[in-house]
Amino acid sequence: MQGFSPAQAELNLSRSTISTHMANLETRVGFKLCSRGRAGFALTDRGRSVYEAACSMLAAIEGYHAQIEHLKERIVGEVTVGVVDNLITNSDCHLRDAIRDALAVSQDLRITLRIAPPDEIEEQLVRGQIQMAITPQFQNRKFISQRPVFSERQLLLCGRENPLFLLDEDKMTSKLVAEQQYVRRGFVSVMTPYSSHFNSPALAVSHQMEGLAYFILSGRCVGFLPEFFADYWIERNEMRVIRPDRFCFDVPICLSRRDDKQHTHAEACVYDAILCAHQSAE
Repeated sequence: MQGFSPAQAELNLSRSTISTHMANLETRVGFKLCSRGRAGFALTDRGRSVYEAACSMLAAIEGYHAQIEHLKERIVGEVTVGVVDNLITNSDCHLRDAIRDALAVSQDLRITLRIAPPDEIEEQLVRGQIQMAITPQFQNRKFISQRPVFSERQLLLCGRENPLFLLDEDKMTSKLVAEQQYVRRGFVSVMTPYSSHFNSPALAVSHQMEGLAYFILSGRCVGFLPEFFADYWIERNEMRVIRPDRFCFDVPICLSRRDDKQHTHAEACVYDAILCAHQSAE
């Protein structure tokens, strides 16, 4: 419900085509569904009611298919998994093993991966656009279960061009760090104190880890990155860890799904494969 621009990428349709479909739908239902123009996009009250009714209808159809699959006792269908960006470089993430094991169970199983920032994945999970997700732990949401599968160690870093890079560690006090300009993540997490160490608002924002790295490497900002992701630049002496004894913390990475619906055999197969792949690696 953010306008036509995000829908273009999601549906792979032009703005004019989407606008035509919306106009046709408004003609069929007999009233205006949304306001669109220079003032921005917004659903009307009746438009919001139609949207909620459509979500209920789609959930009912999905439940129907789930019941049919259970009767057939076959693992068939498509399962969409949301995955936070850059996890592939984390050796503690065994998603590749889970995919191999799940696909070996059935030739009729299809797995789709959506790689995106954590806040986007969380929203897609809540809306039912994906069946499960692998992201940093987020605030408790109704009907969403979260099971930790591994953790990421977060380090506070500065780039080679930053004045802190050559400073003796014992001079890096909490007060000095609090005065630094920093780049923050573009999502809010109650589990992670990314911004709590600083006195002023962030100088820059990025939703992806790669963007955070650019700002840190510029020398203008300090910022947090997962250890596995930062190692590349640390080993090349392009980044330095700032007082790991004070600013290091671990973030649980969880496997999440909605628990207010009946899961298909396909969904259960993929979910169990992800859990087993990580449990066997412990």
